[in-house]
Amino acid sequence: MPANRFVMSTEAIMRSMGERIAVYHRQRGGLCLLDNASQELFDSFRNPRSVPTSWLDLDPPDRSAELFQQLLARGLIRNTEDNSVELPADPGVKITVIQLILANACNFGCTYCFEGIQGKELSVEQQVAKIDISRLTSREDIKVDINDSMYASRERFQHQYDPKNRHMKPVDAVRYVEDALEVSRNSGAHGVMVQFFGGEPFLNWKAIEAVLHKFGRGEKHGIRIDYSTVTNGSLLTDDISAELAKYEVGVCVSFDSPTSPSRPLKNGDDSTPVVMQGLRLLQKHNNRVAINAALTSSTWEDFDNSIVDLAVEVGSREIGVIVDFDPSFYARYGTKNIVDKLWAVVEYGRTRGIVLTGYWHQIFQVLLGHDVVTERGFKNCSAKGAQLSIEPNGSVFSCKAGSTLLGSIDQGKELLDEPAYRAHHALRSNSPAFCKGCEIEGFCAGLCLGPLEKKYGAIDAIEPAACDFYRGITLKHIQSLQPDEVATFDLQTS
Repeated sequence: MPANRFVMSTEAIMRSMGERIAVYHRQRGGLCLLDNASQELFDSFRNPRSVPTSWLDLDPPDRSAELFQQLLARGLIRNTEDNSVELPADPGVKITVIQLILANACNFGCTYCFEGIQGKELSVEQQVAKIDISRLTSREDIKVDINDSMYASRERFQHQYDPKNRHMKPVDAVRYVEDALEVSRNSGAHGVMVQFFGGEPFLNWKAIEAVLHKFGRGEKHGIRIDYSTVTNGSLLTDDISAELAKYEVGVCVSFDSPTSPSRPLKNGDDSTPVVMQGLRLLQKHNNRVAINAALTSSTWEDFDNSIVDLAVEVGSREIGVIVDFDPSFYARYGTKNIVDKLWAVVEYGRTRGIVLTGYWHQIFQVLLGHDVVTERGFKNCSAKGAQLSIEPNGSVFSCKAGSTLLGSIDQGKELLDEPAYRAHHALRSNSPAFCKGCEIEGFCAGLCLGPLEKKYGAIDAIEPAACDFYRGITLKHIQSLQPDEVATFDLQTS
């Protein structure tokens, strides 16, 4: 007797790759490669059909049955009697990232800094008025530079300008992490990433040291703790580098290009010598190091293969690339040009054993797995409900780039009941209407929240040009896959 009837999922996305096709579930991932014979079997389920009962056995009788079970497990084929929505399980509230803003100050004057103001004593009222006017008169020309941050709320400006919110005391850093870990454990998280952030976090090494010594890797605190930091590298010493290595802190050193003039010291001098000194110290102590580069209007001419060569020179195996937060960047250079420029460096990196990553790359990484969002709690942006960004005074935002105040870490788990947090959390699984049907909807969280809040005054807005970039770069990754890099199902004999 035939078993239940089965049909190809309407969520299946297929992309031709010459002799094979790549196929994945638009919401759940599980990307795999099929040869022509496997594709023919998959195509046979475009209309509902029955399969032999033996195909459902734990020990499938042949390779066709094995392939059927693999496609069924990935959600690419479904039982016609199963009317459930083809979405991953709701991850629920899950806090997996704790971001400590250790200093609202920096010793660099980068031309494209997303914070911009960095502690300048300016008028909150003037800044709020400037944002309101820009929304009305020049939405397409909003720029983010050292004199004009991406921030868009009175609460955020007040925190940036408040002299009492410049520096996180070590005792406060420990207390904030204790409170945040309690929230994380209550949310069901088994592990967290503690990020040391700024401004420049190593202006406040004492707070970093206090957290590392108190919590270690979480052995005594009922949760696994990993650490990372983003730094300009100029304040690293032998002792600091050794301590970071001891606790396996992932160190992202911002450095765009050996020729870029966009990251000067505050006095205008070239920062390259001091950054290189920091990179050499990290290399000496075998730290886990990634170069953190930016592809922006300011760095467009200088972003090239030289950043890969630099990574090789200092022993880094990874380059994190931040693609411009400014929405006008995509209109100015064109999506195809941006994809092609970035992809050229990606391909060169592969020839030298260097991987390029970033929010844009995480879309592809999540797509490769199956129901990854359910486990980690977010798509490619942890600010959508999975992250607490804690200011020196204990206030909590979704991210250092965001403008919406969520509350205070002193509220503990009650913070997760605040409407502002709930609105961010909702974006984790409920994409804006514009995203419905997109081939990467289940993995992409869209453009950074900060510029969306500034341009549109909302966190659920969409920047269509950025969407084209995310889809384009993801397709490049898919089409570059080799059979030995991902699950590959071949039915025909070679």
